[in-house]
Order: sequence, then C-alpha cells, then structure tokens
Amino acid sequence: MINSLKRWSCGIPTALGLGFVLSIISVASAQPPVISDPEGMLPVGTETPGTFPETVTSANVNFAPVAGSVLGGSGSNSLLATFPSAGPIAWTDVRHNEGDVALAIGPFDPNDPSYYPPATHGEWKPLADGQPFSNATLAWRVNSYQGALLATVRHNGVDNLDTSSGSPVGITNGVANFIDGTADFAQGWGFRMNDGEFRNGGNGSSDLIMGVAGFDNNNHEASFNIAAAMFPYQEGWQGAWVDSDTGGEAVFNASNPDIPTSSVNWSGGSAQVLLPGVDSANDGMLFVASSNSSSMTQIAAGAPRAGGWDVTIRDDEDADTSGLTLSGNSRFQFLYVPYDANNLVGGYADGSDGSLNKSAGSDRFSLARNSDGEYALTVLDSPGGAKLNEDNGMLILSVASRMAGTTDKADRSFLSYEYDPNSGDFIIQSRELAATSSPNSENQFGDWLKLRDSDFYFAWVDFANPLSLGFTADFDNDGDVDGDDLIQWKSEFGVNGGSDADGDGDSDGADFLTWQRQRGSGVPVVTSATTVPEPATVVIGLLGLLVGTSVRRRHR
Repeated sequence: MINSLKRWSCGIPTALGLGFVLSIISVASAQPPVISDPEGMLPVGTETPGTFPETVTSANVNFAPVAGSVLGGSGSNSLLATFPSAGPIAWTDVRHNEGDVALAIGPFDPNDPSYYPPATHGEWKPLADGQPFSNATLAWRVNSYQGALLATVRHNGVDNLDTSSGSPVGITNGVANFIDGTADFAQGWGFRMNDGEFRNGGNGSSDLIMGVAGFDNNNHEASFNIAAAMFPYQEGWQGAWVDSDTGGEAVFNASNPDIPTSSVNWSGGSAQVLLPGVDSANDGMLFVASSNSSSMTQIAAGAPRAGGWDVTIRDDEDADTSGLTLSGNSRFQFLYVPYDANNLVGGYADGSDGSLNKSAGSDRFSLARNSDGEYALTVLDSPGGAKLNEDNGMLILSVASRMAGTTDKADRSFLSYEYDPNSGDFIIQSRELAATSSPNSENQFGDWLKLRDSDFYFAWVDFANPLSLGFTADFDNDGDVDGDDLIQWKSEFGVNGGSDADGDGDSDGADFLTWQRQRGSGVPVVTSATTVPEPATVVIGLLGLLVGTSVRRRHR
C-alpha cells in the first residue's frame, strides 16, 4: 500500500505530498474499533466489515411473510427480507424471524448478493442452531451505545395473507422500534461497533422489533415494511436511551455524553425532557420511540411544552381513550434534530390542517391534510425541482401533540407512512385505538384503529445527502455543494480559516472528505447493486484532482 502511494505521489505539489495522502487515509479510517474474533467463528481468510457509520445513514427494508402462514404460529418465521434502497452506506440483516430482526450496517461487499439475507422465505440465523456462516455477518451490528436508532413503519395497513385461529387475519397496522441493546437481549452475529469483536449480539447490539398495533389476540409480533435510520453520537447528535420510570432524575443506559441525566426527569408517569440551551418552540424537534425489549410493543410521543417536551409511553393495545393508562415498561429513546441541521427537510406539523408551526427546507416540500389523520407530503430534490420517491430516502416521524384534557401527557396516537407511486407523495397516517369489538375493524381481532388528527414532527432522511450537523462544504456560500466548492478548497488548501468544513480552523484533507460526502452530484444510493467509495478510492480520486485533472461530477 505504501509503495503504491509513493508511485501515486509523483508530480503532486510538495505542499501536499505523501504525508497529506496518509492523513486522508487516517481521517477516513480513524473511528472504527480494531476488529477481532475472540470465539474463532470467522473462516480463515474472511474479509473485514465494510464502511463504519460515522454519519447519518438509513435504509428501506421489506419483510414479507410466506402467504398462508399463521400469525404467531406455523410459518410465521418464514420471511423474505429485502433491502430495496439505502445510503450512503449499505445495510443488511444478520438474523430474522417474525417481528424480530438483527440489522447491520456496512457489509464488506454491497455489490455481492451473498452479503444480504437469502432471496427466499425462511427463518434465518447464520452461525446459530447449526446454520452455516454467512457473508452478511461481515458488517457492523447496529448498537445503542453508538447513537439513535429510529424505525418507521412504511405500510399504512397491510394484509399479509396470514391466518389466526383458522381464519384470515385481514388488514393490520404496525408499530416498530429498536430495543435498548444495553440489556444484552439482542442476538445475531456481526462486528460490534463498541469493541470490534465478532460476536452474537451483546455490548449494546440492538434488534428491531415489529408488532401488530391494537388488539391482536396475544400474537403481538408481526412483519411489515419499515424504514430505519442511525444518527451517530460521534457526529454530535443529541440523544439518549432512557431507563424505565424510576421517579425523579432519569437514568441513561446510553447517550451522547454531552447530555446530563438531569435534562430528563420523571413525574406522574411521563418524562420531562429539557435539553440545556434548547427551546422546544423554536430550536428543534424531538423524535421519541419506545426501546422496550419485549414483543409487546409500545407507542411513544413527545409534546413540546415550556421549552421542553413531555414524553409519554403507552401499550399500543391500550383502549383507555382518556390516555391516562400508561405503560408499565416506559423505556424510551430520543433524538434531538435542530432546525438548522444541514440538509434538513422537515418540521412541526399542525395536525388539524397540515400547516407548519416551524420548519426547515420549506422550499423543498409541501404538506397537505387530505382527511382526518391523513396527510400528503411531497419532497423535492431542489427548490422547484423533481419529486423524490422512496428510492431516494425515508421519513422519521414522531407524534408531537398533547392528550386532550391533560397538561403533562403526550398523545396516544401512532404514525406510519406509505409512498404513493401514482401521486408521487408520501401518505402519512395518524391512528389511535378507538374501540374494540367494533364493526369498523378491518381485521378479525375487532379493534378499530381510527384515523385521527395529531400534531407531528417529520424529517426527510436522504440516502445520498443525509442530515448532518455543524459546518458544511459550501465554501463559496452559494447554497449548494459542487465543483466550484472543490476549486475553492484547492486554492485555499493549508490556509487557516480557509475552506473549513469541520470547524478546526484550517483547510485540509478532512474538509475534502466532507465535500466528497456532501457534494451536490450525490453519493450513490446504496442497494445490493451499488456501492460507496472506500477510502482508497477517495484518495485516488483526490490525487487525480490535485495533479490538475478537470473536475468531473458523478451522476447516478
């Protein structure tokens, strides 16, 4: 590698040289832990995991049960898992059964189908119960210690053609969340983000849990299409995994270390979140989710009040329409997204009419209320540009209204969305369990999951140009990141206070890497058929630019 770099360095201005190239490599690979295989489970000559997630990354994941399976019974674990789109890093699945999935980020070779789950129905758990090793395990297991993990259901009601008690189930709605991995309940082989060890779960590894919303005849778990996102704490995102209600100051099982536990306090069964220096009315949005590890799923909501938020957790099958019955397991996680986050397209929607109380990127989206509890969101690739679809990104959603008749309880509704290819809109729905044994039910369980207006937070997470914090690579301040910014970076390389994208006071290789990630031509969307440049590829491309080659923009 070093010899190759010496050959490449010929003709590079001495102000840059080999030391600069090596610094680029150091910046690109400084964060991942050293990998190891303490249990000797990796085959000889096996590759390492792929790209380590240092920035926001997300994925759309589809789970299809085999037709005719029994919900919670025969055939229910026979899933087909696919990853239609993701980015800027690929995601994969290292174990799955009904309602329980071990996701991972950064497979070694995202172009090779063997680094994804099988393209057939089945219960899948490589390296367990006699199942053989799989290349899909060569990835980083999602981890509570490393950041926020949010899941959104991408089906506004679905009939999986399954049965229960010998009859068709009908249409069900779903809820989904990631479990608090600090309890070490998660399984699934992969490289742990904390210590680099190739293990079967443990040390913060988190699983995705999916369940039937409302009454389900004690079946609980189910499978749906979902969207998942990770927001790394090391990038500066504020968030925490909060332990169950202990009264008074909260206990964090994991968090961004800059957030004091005194910023979250329990009172009357709800948690009050008051982040230092943050005004909930003007500064940003709080996305909350249950983090309970049980298959009995909960719903979570965070209503802004007095500069902070009231967070309330309820069992999703709770039929107490007063909203006063709270969950006995109140673990939750939260993520704070400031309105000045880079690339933010989102805001705080008034559920009564679809208007915006506060927003960012408003020239790139429109939101309209279609009917009770249903909203149409259009997302554009640029102001006045083309509509984006679900291959381009995903939504994170969080209920932000207060329960009627209360002063300190967030609402009891839950959210989902589904892309409509006919209109090009994302259809967001807000529902609550309104009645049981109801003629309005769409399934055999008899529950009525009524569409009802709710205030909510939403944010678009773009696969090519995800949300980020702090400085950007828009060096010429013209509102985009493109080849002109690269030209300015080259002219100011090594200058203190020059093209500085990371706030360290100078213009260097780290700023180029930020440009490379943020450039307007886009990082390729990662699916099983595409890949993201590895550090060596970045170095080669950079050297070409520095020796005088023309600036060429990459197109998907």
